[in-house]
Amino acid sequence: MKIGKRSPRQFIKRLVDVNSYKSVRKFYQVYDNPTKYFIEEVFSLGTYPRQVKLKTPIGKSEVKLYSPADFSTLNLVFCRCDYYVPPQFSTVIDIGSNIGLSALYWLTRNPDSFVYCYEPSPISKERLVENLQPFADRLAISGAAVSDFNGTANLGIEDSGVYSSLNIIGDRTVECQVIHINDILKAVIEKHGTVDILKIDSEGHELQTITAIDPSYWQYIKCVNTDCKEARDIIPKDFVVSSVGSADRFYKET
Repeated sequence: MKIGKRSPRQFIKRLVDVNSYKSVRKFYQVYDNPTKYFIEEVFSLGTYPRQVKLKTPIGKSEVKLYSPADFSTLNLVFCRCDYYVPPQFSTVIDIGSNIGLSALYWLTRNPDSFVYCYEPSPISKERLVENLQPFADRLAISGAAVSDFNGTANLGIEDSGVYSSLNIIGDRTVECQVIHINDILKAVIEKHGTVDILKIDSEGHELQTITAIDPSYWQYIKCVNTDCKEARDIIPKDFVVSSVGSADRFYKET
């Protein structure tokens, strides 16, 4: 038996999570019809694909969602605020951009942000490009995966597109380009001077990527958002760490 798309155990876990209650207030800040969207989130209601309108710090925005999983991700990013955002930022590297929800969040926090998106799933990348088209002048989108090597690899494709990963071994795969994390960091740091936000959500491949970061680059990185709990043993200790949901947020106090 499920409650919406969640098992009873997952539902209860959300029910007792204090961050779930904090997010309720955000529903009123993000949506024109917050009660409707909150009920749809809790019980996985709604028809898909669908266009959802958002209120943001830089004005109205809109995003196309394809499943209840997309809607939950949207709410985790915009309402529960899983990802840490420095008080001032401009340059973002988004590894595992999926359909563009996290990138959209950073693009709508201020009009000066620039986001580098990496999404190797072809279907997710296509949706990402559509969703972020209004911000095309503040984006660089790559269809490559990011890891600890340069070359090619087989990307396992999951049905919803949310959980596609280099770590999935199955019948549905697609070959993709892979770029070493240090090559990305080097190029962005040389151009912008800093990486204000580094987000890594590559469905099980995060630790391999974070471990490969050249120690000399950490001084230029202000914040890391990742679902990798083991990252606490890798990321330098001068980063403060906090958690919201499954996301660990590492940042330097200013």
